[in-house]
Amino acid sequence: MQESPGLDDTLQLREQLAQAWRAVLDAAVERGTPPQAVVETMASVAHERFAALFGPSAAASYLQLLAEQLRDVDHEAAAVLVRGDEEPAAPAEVEVDDQALDPAWIDARTLL
Repeated sequence: MQESPGLDDTLQLREQLAQAWRAVLDAAVERGTPPQAVVETMASVAHERFAALFGPSAAASYLQLLAEQLRDVDHEAAAVLVRGDEEPAAPAEVEVDDQALDPAWIDARTLL
């Protein structure tokens, strides 16, 4: 993957990017776009770009790994029910600090 000059791939960068994606999703939903359509479109665009950057085979493998992770979560939830254990707490909602995400941040970069 080719990085922009001076732009390190760090946890902080990944957190900023995740906030930016959430902000775009939230803004589209607030304007009345169905959430399913927004998420499906974002996933399709991301997948197309991933394939263009890393190749179709890598993109397919990445999707397979994501699917396996989701399947593992489902299997664990079923195992909890079979064992009769208490269900684990639902994951906490991710709070997005809208003030921390400067809209100019994403506009100032050339996105791939």
